[in-house]
Amino acid sequence: MIVVEDLSVEVPDTNAHHWYLTQHSEESDSSVLICGFNGSTNVDIQRSYDHFERKIYFNNWAPCEFAQYKVIRNKNAFEYEEYFDEIYSICPYSVDWMNSQNFSRRYKPIFYPFSPYIIPATQQKEYDVIYHGGIHGNEHVECLTVIKEFNYRYVTMTTHINADTYRCLPIATNVDLSFQEKINLVAKSKISVCYNMVHLKPEHIPAIKSYNRWKDNRAFEEVDGHNIMPQFKTRAHEAAIARTLNLVQKDSWNIIEDYYEPDTEFIYFTDSNDLRAKIQDVLANWDRYESVVEKAYHKAMR
Repeated sequence: MIVVEDLSVEVPDTNAHHWYLTQHSEESDSSVLICGFNGSTNVDIQRSYDHFERKIYFNNWAPCEFAQYKVIRNKNAFEYEEYFDEIYSICPYSVDWMNSQNFSRRYKPIFYPFSPYIIPATQQKEYDVIYHGGIHGNEHVECLTVIKEFNYRYVTMTTHINADTYRCLPIATNVDLSFQEKINLVAKSKISVCYNMVHLKPEHIPAIKSYNRWKDNRAFEEVDGHNIMPQFKTRAHEAAIARTLNLVQKDSWNIIEDYYEPDTEFIYFTDSNDLRAKIQDVLANWDRYESVVEKAYHKAMR
C-alpha cells in the first residue's frame, strides 16, 4: 500500500506531524492510504490514484466534521470523503452511523496511531500531575483549579487557541513546547489528566442537526444537553507510552475502554472533588499504582 500525507493545513508540530506513516509506504498499483485533513479533497494528489481499486482516507478528527455545514472546499461532511472507498475513523459511533447511510464507501474504526519515534526515555518523576491542551469547558477550568494545589504542570500554546485558553495562560507552567518536549514533560509527571470529549459551541448544534438521521449517531446524544461529543484524545496514548498514570474523566461514552481497561490500565474520576481525591490517593500510594502504569505501557506497545 502506498501512503501519502498532506499536512499542509495541520497546526505545526502537532501529533499529525509525528505519525511518520509514510515510512510504511510500499509500492502498489491498487491500494493507497491518504492522510491529513487537506488530503481529503486534494485534487492534485487524488488524480494520481483515480485508477486504484482501493483508496483509503484516515480521518483523525471525527466526529468534529459534522459540526460544520461546510467542511472543506464547499463540501459538507457527507460529501468531502466521497473520493474514497474506505475511511479509517477514530469515532466508532460515526462509523456505525455513516455505514448505515448506504454510501458506496465503507467506514472502519481504528486505534489512533502513534509512532515509536515519540516514545520518551524513562524519566525521573519530578511533578505530581500534568494537564496539556486547551480550555474548552468547565471541566478543564475545574481541572486547573484542582491541580494547582499540587506540584503541577499545565502546558499549552499561545497561538491557535481560544479565548478561554488565553485567559488561563497566566497559570500555565510551560507554553509553546515542541511536541517531543511536551511528551518528555508528561514522562516526568506521575499523573496525566485526560478528557475524551469535544465541547460544542451553540452554532455547531444546528449544523449537526442538518445531517440526515443525526439522532442515529450515538456521538450526538448530548448535543442538546451538555453540548459535548466523545472523541478519543491522543494524550491517553501519550501518557501510556510515557509511563504516566492516566486519570480519565468518566463520561457517557467512555470511549477509552475500547483500548484500555479501567482500574487495570487507567483510573476514572467523576468530578473535581473526585479528581482531587484520586490525585491525593495516587501520590500517597504511588507504589500501588505503578502496576497500572506498566500495564498501560505494555498495552500501548501491542
